[in-house]
Amino acid sequence: MDGAGTETMSLQDYITSVDESTLPRILQICSGVYFQGSVYEISGSEVCLSTGDLVKVIGIELQSVTCRDTSTDETSELPLDYADRFQIVPEDTPFGSIEEMVELIRTEEDGGDAFSFTCPHELELEGHAVPAGELVSLLSVERPDGEGEGEELARCRLVGREQEEAGREILVPLSVRGVFYECGSGHGYGVREIVSSPRLRSRHYRRVSAGGRDGPVQLRPVHSVQAIMHLRKNVVQFPSSLEVDLMDVTECCGDVVFVTPRTLAEVAVLGAEALPAVAEVLEAPESARPLFRCRWLPLLRPGQLLVLHGPADPALVLASSFKGKNERRHFLLSRRYGGGFRRRPRNFGSAYELYAAHCRGPGLTVTVTTHWEATADGLTSLSVGDQLEVLGQGKVEVGCRDDGAAQREEVEVLVCRRTSDADEDDEEEEEEEEDGEEGRGEESQEVRLPMYLEGQFVEKLTDTKKRYSLAELGERFSFPLDVKVCRRDPGLEADPLPALSCLQLEQAVSEPAVLASLLEQPELCFLLPVRWLTMTVSFTGDALPEDQPPQPRWETVTEVTDQFYFEFRKLASQDSEAPPPRPPKRRVSTQEAAKAPPAAASNHERRPSKPQPLSQSLDKLNLGSCWPEKGPPPPPPLENADEAPPLIPRKSPPRSGSCSLPNMYTQTPKRNKKKAERRDSDHDYEDIMDAVKNSQESILFY
Repeated sequence: MDGAGTETMSLQDYITSVDESTLPRILQICSGVYFQGSVYEISGSEVCLSTGDLVKVIGIELQSVTCRDTSTDETSELPLDYADRFQIVPEDTPFGSIEEMVELIRTEEDGGDAFSFTCPHELELEGHAVPAGELVSLLSVERPDGEGEGEELARCRLVGREQEEAGREILVPLSVRGVFYECGSGHGYGVREIVSSPRLRSRHYRRVSAGGRDGPVQLRPVHSVQAIMHLRKNVVQFPSSLEVDLMDVTECCGDVVFVTPRTLAEVAVLGAEALPAVAEVLEAPESARPLFRCRWLPLLRPGQLLVLHGPADPALVLASSFKGKNERRHFLLSRRYGGGFRRRPRNFGSAYELYAAHCRGPGLTVTVTTHWEATADGLTSLSVGDQLEVLGQGKVEVGCRDDGAAQREEVEVLVCRRTSDADEDDEEEEEEEEDGEEGRGEESQEVRLPMYLEGQFVEKLTDTKKRYSLAELGERFSFPLDVKVCRRDPGLEADPLPALSCLQLEQAVSEPAVLASLLEQPELCFLLPVRWLTMTVSFTGDALPEDQPPQPRWETVTEVTDQFYFEFRKLASQDSEAPPPRPPKRRVSTQEAAKAPPAAASNHERRPSKPQPLSQSLDKLNLGSCWPEKGPPPPPPLENADEAPPLIPRKSPPRSGSCSLPNMYTQTPKRNKKKAERRDSDHDYEDIMDAVKNSQESILFY
């Protein structure tokens, strides 16, 4: 099939008949089992062949052969190197003319074989009378003298004539009419030979090994079709055996552009020959989890045209503001940032943080802002105002000062050098409180601090007035650094960094990014991080603004959200240093251990044997049992006062178990108060007769 057609045909028939030299061809899906919106996984890739879709076929590769038994309609698959051979099954239907026979059984000029036919009546061919039933082989179809016009002639060979006539070739016009029957031949064909010839593909065969006992079979090739589809990133492959009806629309749709989506990672690896270029946003970044707070992110909508300038410098710096009244903010700074910075002293909360900062950059000097008392021999106490120069890591044997008999152990310490004298008043107080501690008045003293020490240290700087660029800070110092922006970037319309009181440059990062800009503003460029933006674009082929690449102006500050910051720190923590060591557990001295009762005994005493009801507990209470018994009274004084008085015997210790400890969970019994008897209101007065009687009795008594 050399040209476009308007007829609908199956995919199998089209791929079988198409000439590979005419590729690529554009096909339109018409109908079939792969209807609108259906998705099928074919050869490991999802292929959606919807009605009306366009497919651009760019390659065909023969993979296997299907063998269908026409009598039972059973289908099997044969490899290309199948060893058995096949013979052609002659057609049972008679032909009415040589032209009809040639149209159905097309011959090839370079074919190594020919088909034969017979006629049941005598036939006159080119002045030769062919008897009925004689075998004639049809070799090819040609025109007289090779001209393009004129009646076509069939070249035939006479097979069944006498010896002198056998093998003679004659030219017979195709218009000769009669009754012709095809005859079988004993020639065998291989699988690859059959599927590669258009004439042989349409015939029916029998296996030679079966000896004609099996049914006729039809052999059809199965090709792997390589095609380009709309909005598919890679070349899709599907077999030609799919039951799909299609139509060749190459002539009318030859200029159709198939959109190929590309991710940012694919754009970042393109060379200078492909970029800069104009691209259209196909899939915008996910808006449900925004990672950036910038003005260009809401503009990345489907259909937005961008100018992709190429891969950007991956060197970035992660910076954060300090938490105060306002919320903490995070930024990604490009090394091209044109503002100026001044260093600020850093604060450290432990000795291990000092050690980590010393490992990143030696020469660290700090000032102590909190007092710390050494708890073991071999360690050094600190006072407010001490200046320490960090030297490195060491090990020392320490022992608890409260217990001299305790075993000494080896701990990791931070070795520093005290570079200034301590205050005299503080020195006198330390000498009174601690015995054996060395004096603090020395000009330079080695200080050993445990790694688990928690304190407050402030970095001592000598260049707080010097201005640095971001690139200079990255070259001369190690991050993290505390800085203050003293000069804004003149290339930015609104620089948010100078408004911050202090900024911490946390980490230098390498993030692959694509430098892009809007088509309306091609000179204002911003960075599209490859790992953090999921979006796809397609190149439109449009010309750049003003037919030349614009001079980019970088957006050097990109504010990020807390979600981006925490996810980024989570990824960075996988390569971070080990956590600081834990402080040792408090050791109990020997005397305290001897005084302390055994754990089992104390637990046994505290644990009641059985829970008793409150009424029984109250019955067993005895006021006297809560106090120890009194000792005997002292003897009377002796008459001889010159002698020493006798010693009073000590009070006997309380009997174990005689004194019950008050239980804080048991309600204390209370004395029941006597209720006053209620008098009847009718007798609430004094009888005068009783008073007279009482007076008389009193007089008689005296």
